[in-house]
Amino acid sequence: MKLSTRSRYALEGMLYIAAYGQDRPVPIKEIAEKTGISMAYLEQIFFLLKKAGITSTIRGSRGGFVAAKPLQEITAGMIVRAIDGAISPVSCVEDPQQCATKRLAVCPTRPLWIEVTNAISSTLDSMTMEDLRSGFLAESEAQKE
Repeated sequence: MKLSTRSRYALEGMLYIAAYGQDRPVPIKEIAEKTGISMAYLEQIFFLLKKAGITSTIRGSRGGFVAAKPLQEITAGMIVRAIDGAISPVSCVEDPQQCATKRLAVCPTRPLWIEVTNAISSTLDSMTMEDLRSGFLAESEAQKE
């Protein structure tokens, strides 16, 4: 299963806020410049993150985006779901009627896809923005040495 580009960019943008916006709002323009992601694309992404209650905005000349919750409460899974919806590699996980195997009464591979979905969800839900921030900052420091 491939995550959408929007989900990957949402995670990158949130990681930037987590790493560099702990004590200030981060303008979308700054995130775009530092990550190399289109500002227009980030605006669409951050609209969805705000709608999901993951980010909030501060208006004004020193305004920008901030995390709406503590970083240890925001998971990668929350971000991916805010952008892409349900996490599942095939549609029959969410709706058994969508099974591609129309010739059989029961989809023989659905249990496998449910396991895969649960494993992906578990991994994404176990990783918080604080975890990602700590790992990113540690790796950045190691590269400086």
